Amino acid sequence: MMNKVLFFLLALTVSSFGVSLDQAIQLGLKNNSSILIQEVDLDLNFSLIKELKGKYDPYLNTHVVYEDSIVPSTSAFGKENTIIEKTTEYSSSFDGYLPTGTSYSVFDVNLEKKETNLGTDAMSPEWRSNLSFKLAQNVFRDFGTSVNNARILIAKGNSEISKIELEKVMSSVILDVETKYWNSVYAKSNLSLAYSSLELAQEIADHNEIEVELGTLPRISLLQAQSEVAYRQVEIILAENLYNDSLDSLKNVLGISLKEDISVDDAISIKEMDMIGLDDIEAIAINNRPEVKQESIQLNNSEELVRYYSNQLLPDLDLEAAVNYSGLGGTKNPDYSSSILGAPRIDSEYDNGFSDSINTLSSLDNLSWSIGAKLKIPLNNNIAESKFEVANAQKRKRLILLNKVLDEIHLQARNSYREALSNLENIEATKLNLSLHEEILANEEERFNLGISKTKDLLVAQRDLVKAQIHHNKSLIDYNVSLSFLDHSLGILINKNKIIIDN
Repeated sequence: MMNKVLFFLLALTVSSFGVSLDQAIQLGLKNNSSILIQEVDLDLNFSLIKELKGKYDPYLNTHVVYEDSIVPSTSAFGKENTIIEKTTEYSSSFDGYLPTGTSYSVFDVNLEKKETNLGTDAMSPEWRSNLSFKLAQNVFRDFGTSVNNARILIAKGNSEISKIELEKVMSSVILDVETKYWNSVYAKSNLSLAYSSLELAQEIADHNEIEVELGTLPRISLLQAQSEVAYRQVEIILAENLYNDSLDSLKNVLGISLKEDISVDDAISIKEMDMIGLDDIEAIAINNRPEVKQESIQLNNSEELVRYYSNQLLPDLDLEAAVNYSGLGGTKNPDYSSSILGAPRIDSEYDNGFSDSINTLSSLDNLSWSIGAKLKIPLNNNIAESKFEVANAQKRKRLILLNKVLDEIHLQARNSYREALSNLENIEATKLNLSLHEEILANEEERFNLGISKTKDLLVAQRDLVKAQIHHNKSLIDYNVSLSFLDHSLGILINKNKIIIDN
């Protein structure tokens, strides 16, 4: 029988690869689909921030138009009763919007070439050039960086919430992995106990078979031992099924194939518990639980919306200013009506075509400027008022949810700490019980060897010892799991596993 037990243990290690608790946690964090989905959501939120910042991106605008027109006319200045014009226009500018609420269009360059047969135009082709700078500033609504950056700040808050949500998912995965891992260890230890129990029963059956043949024991003693052997063989089958089921559950949370052969540690090691007061427990939970951070950010986001929609209730007043420089150049129009209008008076400053247009523009002598204001007052601002009221209601709701989360965290932290303490006490109780049944079995074995104890009593003592060992193992598992749950409820499970979530 000992050879069978050794073969069983050897089969577990040879036909499968062993997984320690740390390795299981690493596999779970790497392969878990919930974590992978949350990482994608985090990337989406970062992309949204980039999109919202895009409203401050400057634009280079260019425009080219060519127009060729022939228009019938009875004008005395038209040639052959038609006016023929060819116009080519080039323009470009840098446009954008600043976080201060300032819109701008700078280096707005416009160049127009016009050719005509109209006798009133002294130059053809005529080159007109313009350089302008325009600014518009919101004074009330949409004034200042806080208002214009409100949605970016909210998006950053949502991105931080996604990061915290990833932390929550990872903490839950670690807890799930540890729970299922220890359940597998427990199931494996029970399977080992089942084999050991069968070995003990088989030894009694072999002993009784010899004694029955010698006539020193009644046949009923042999039948009792053989019956117990058969019963414990069934227990092995059940224990094997439970162990395999626990491994399948573990493989599922680790994200590996169910066909993969794995094994877990044989021994049940226990963690060391830090003794902390209940008041300190609550403080640790409040400072570390991701739910508190999430609700705090949600509250900040709602406050940001309140400030934004409060600003949107204001009148819309824009101050506008523009500066424009112009240039002119061209050549004499061969179709100019000198007979009617007299000789064209073209200053030498403008009579050299395109180059004169650029030169006069560059001199910055031809300046025009403007300043103005545009006021828009909503007479019935229902949309903005409604959004402001909704934002205020959301803020109140978030404050209530934050207080609710704090109460739930207080309760979870205290309960999980008490449960861990209870499980620690239970280890000592089951250990004493195990020692008691070890002593009882030793006494029964001595009495059985002396012939003053029955086979049934010895088998019952063996069975009770196995149950005591199972209960003790269960107390160790429950204690380990409760410590993991305590760390989870305190929000420190990620840190204890030395995991850092970067951006």
